[in-house]
Amino acid sequence: MAVPSSPLFGSLAAAALRSLEAEVSSVSLKSGDVLFAAGDPGDALYVVMFGRLRALRREGSGDRVLGEIGRGESVGEMALLTGEPRSATVVAIRDSQLMKLSKPAFDRLAVRDPQMMLELSRLIISRYQRVIHPAAKAHPVVLAVVPCQDSVPISEFSAAFAQALAPGARKILTLDLSALKKYRGSADGGPSLDLDSTDLAGWLHEQELTHEFLIYVAEPRPSAWTELCIRQSDLVLLVGTGRAETVEPGLRPVLETPNAATGAARELVLLYDSAHQVPSGTAEWLARFPVRAHHHLDPRLPRDYDRLARMLTGRAVGLVLGGGGARGLAHIGVIRALEEARIPIDLVGGTSIGSIIGGQCASGWNSARILSESRRVLVDDGPLNDYTVPAIALIRGKRYIRMLEKLYADRRIEDLPIPYFCVSTNLTRSTCMIHRAGFVRKWVAASMAVPGLGPPIFDGKDILVDGGVLNNLPIDVMRSFGRGPVFASSVSPSTDLSLDQQYPEIPSPWRVVMSWLNPFGTRLQVPSIASLLIRAVTLQGVDSGSRRQAVADLLFEPPPEGHKLLDWHALNAIVETGYRSSVPAIERWRGQPAASISPP
Repeated sequence: MAVPSSPLFGSLAAAALRSLEAEVSSVSLKSGDVLFAAGDPGDALYVVMFGRLRALRREGSGDRVLGEIGRGESVGEMALLTGEPRSATVVAIRDSQLMKLSKPAFDRLAVRDPQMMLELSRLIISRYQRVIHPAAKAHPVVLAVVPCQDSVPISEFSAAFAQALAPGARKILTLDLSALKKYRGSADGGPSLDLDSTDLAGWLHEQELTHEFLIYVAEPRPSAWTELCIRQSDLVLLVGTGRAETVEPGLRPVLETPNAATGAARELVLLYDSAHQVPSGTAEWLARFPVRAHHHLDPRLPRDYDRLARMLTGRAVGLVLGGGGARGLAHIGVIRALEEARIPIDLVGGTSIGSIIGGQCASGWNSARILSESRRVLVDDGPLNDYTVPAIALIRGKRYIRMLEKLYADRRIEDLPIPYFCVSTNLTRSTCMIHRAGFVRKWVAASMAVPGLGPPIFDGKDILVDGGVLNNLPIDVMRSFGRGPVFASSVSPSTDLSLDQQYPEIPSPWRVVMSWLNPFGTRLQVPSIASLLIRAVTLQGVDSGSRRQAVADLLFEPPPEGHKLLDWHALNAIVETGYRSSVPAIERWRGQPAASISPP
C-alpha cells in the first residue's frame, strides 16, 4: 500500500519508502471505534490516511481531550519507542483509514534508516510541547453543514461559506445528496445510490485527498444521508435561525445527544438580520444543543462568512485588552489602528477597563462609536465620583452600575455578534473566573470592581472583584481557544506612581489635602487612595516585555505619557496616544514573514 505524506516518513529515501510499503498494513475504523486503550501494549504505530482520531485520558469521572490526530499525522509512536503501555485512549471521531506499522517492522526500519529515529524524536517533542503550550489547532478538512430547520437557506449558506473557506472554489468540494447522485451517476433514473457501499466510501476518500476542504450538506431531518454527513466529518456545523424550539422535531435527538468524547466537534451558527435585529435567544440554543462554540452570522454580509472561515481554520485574530484605569482608554486607539489597517477583530477579551472597551467592540461597534459612548458614560457621567462611607469600598458603585446598564442594557455575552469574554477574581475560591455567558453588565461590573475602590459583585455566596488581581492581561485565556494569532494591548507600565521628592516620613493626610486645596502652595505629588488601589491590582499584569511578547503575536504597549490612572478627562489625548503607538507596531508586525492575516 502507498505510504501517505507524513512528518514521520517525510525524510525517508525512495528505497526506504518502498521497503516500508511492504511492512505496513491497513486498519479501518468506524466513527466511535477505539484504536487502542490506555494501558494496552505499545505494539504498533499508526498514520492516518484519512479520517480523524481523538486522544483521551481519564481524569476523575470524565475524559480529558489531549488532542486530535488528522490526515498524515501519526499516533502511538511514544509507546512504541519506550516499550511502555499506552498512556491514552485513542478513538475514531469519524470513519477513518489508518496505516499500521508493527514494532518488529519499525525496529527493522530504524536500523536501516537512523534518520527516521531523529524525526520521530522531534515529532514526539513537538507533540508534547503542543499539549503543554497549545497552539492553533490544525483546521478540519471535512465539514458537515446541518440545517436545523427547513427555513435555513442552506444552499445559499453553503455556497457562501465555501467561497469564504477557499476563494475561487478550486480546492473545495461541496456535496449535498443531489450533487452526490450526479457525481456518482445515479441521478435521473440511474441506479440507486448505496450510502453504505465500499465503492462510495472509497470515492469520498479520494475526494478528501484531492481537495483542501470537503463540505457535506445534510438535510434538515434525520436520514441516511444526514447520518453519513455527521459520521464522516471532522467538524459538524449546526446552522439555525430564530428560536431553538423551532428545530425540526425528528432532528432533535441527533443534535441533543452527541458523544462528546468520541464524536466530531460541533459548533453552532445562528443566522440573523443585522439590519433589523440583534442576536437573541442564544442561551436557549446552547442549553438544548451541546456545542464547542457558537457564531452569529448575517447571511447577507460576506465579512461574517470570512470571520467564520477564519475561526474554523485557525486564522482568527483575538484581541486582549488589559486593565489600567483611565489609561485603558488607549485601547480605543488600538482598535482604530487595526480598523485602518483592515485587520479584523474576530474575538475579544478583557480585564477591568479592558472588559468595558472589549464589550463594546464585541457588540460590533467601530472605534468612533466606542469613543463616543465611552465619553458619555466614563467622562460625562462621572461613574467613579459617588463616594460613600467606606464600609465596603470608597464608592457606592451605583453610578457605574447605571453606566453599564446604559451601555449594554439586557444584552447577554452569548448574544454578542463577536465572541467575547472577560475575567474577574473570585475571592471566595481564590480563582480566576472566565465569563463567557450571562449578562454583560454584571460580569463587566465584576471585572472592574477594584477591591477597596468599588464594591465587589456577589454571585451566590461568592465574592467577585477586579480580574486584574489574578490576570490583568488574559492572553493565556485567548490562546487556549486555539483560533489563531493573539494581539494584546497592555496599559500597565513597569514604572509608575513615583514621588516628586524623598520624604523623611509619611506626610500626614491633612498636609496632603491642604496642599491640594491651597491654590498658592506647592501640591504634594502623593498618589491618591484610588490610584494606589488600581495600581496594586494591575501589578499582576506588569511583567517583562520579552515574556509577554513571547505569548502574544503582537503586543501593543501605549506609553502613559504623563496620564494618570484616574485621568478620565484626558480621553481624547489617551486615545490618540494609543493610536499613534499602534500604527508603527502593526507595520512592524506585518513586515514579519509569519504575519498572514488577510484583510476582510
